[in-house]
Amino acid sequence: MSDGSGGPGSPRAKRRRRRGGQGDGQAAPAIEASPQADRRPRSAEAALASEAWAVRAWRRMLREPSLGLSTGYVLVSMIGLWANYWFYRQFGLPILEYMQASDYLVAGLRDPGYALVLALSVTISWLVSWPEMYRKQHPRRVRELQRRWWGRFVFPQSDWFRWTLLRLKPETGIAIVVFMGMALSTCSYVIAKANRIRDEGAGHAVRVTLAGAAAPLPGQARLLGASSAYVFLWWPDARRAEAVPIEGVGRLQALPRSRKRDAAPAKAPQPATAPAATAPAS
Repeated sequence: MSDGSGGPGSPRAKRRRRRGGQGDGQAAPAIEASPQADRRPRSAEAALASEAWAVRAWRRMLREPSLGLSTGYVLVSMIGLWANYWFYRQFGLPILEYMQASDYLVAGLRDPGYALVLALSVTISWLVSWPEMYRKQHPRRVRELQRRWWGRFVFPQSDWFRWTLLRLKPETGIAIVVFMGMALSTCSYVIAKANRIRDEGAGHAVRVTLAGAAAPLPGQARLLGASSAYVFLWWPDARRAEAVPIEGVGRLQALPRSRKRDAAPAKAPQPATAPAATAPAS
């Protein structure tokens, strides 16, 4: 027992304190185990954050097909808007001012080629990104393959090919480059198509009859396209493009395409020249 002077207590009190310390020591491992349980979710989140956003988006769309279809529909509509802008720009038509809200949603569905462009872009992105994804999943196998000449070509070691100099994940860099290539190729395609219609007489030739008119308008027009409220025409003779309201068009008659050899005037046959008469000898 303590005498109140602050000296050491009795041996019984020391044993009690020692037992209490052992009890605390037994409870400590249970407290220390909780941070270990918290580390697992953090490590999973860190691994997920280390992946490129393109890979995460691709896996998300594979798990949810409806989300993939919606994303593809939006991308095709964006491609259609981009293509329509550059196509009608060659004729001096501000197409975005003539489009209604519903036209923005179906801009990419008027031409099946836009869906094909998107499918090719996704395929190219996957094929180019496949070596880097395989490298992350099988690093030892990739090191063995790099000993061969074709392995060093498929799995390059240069930072230029792995996008590390731009501080981008390889999959993200490939997706950005393919997206820019898709935009440039689509722009070049529609501009070339517009130039053929404007300068070479290509396109769908139509004869236009206005609503309430008995006879069609003189000349042939080229049908550029249509929206929910307007029909866009190009008149080659007048070198003029115009947007005609759908209510004002009574009839559009499709005409057969004229070939260049048929359009060229046929050469008239030259008359045979009679042999020159010789004067009789005197």
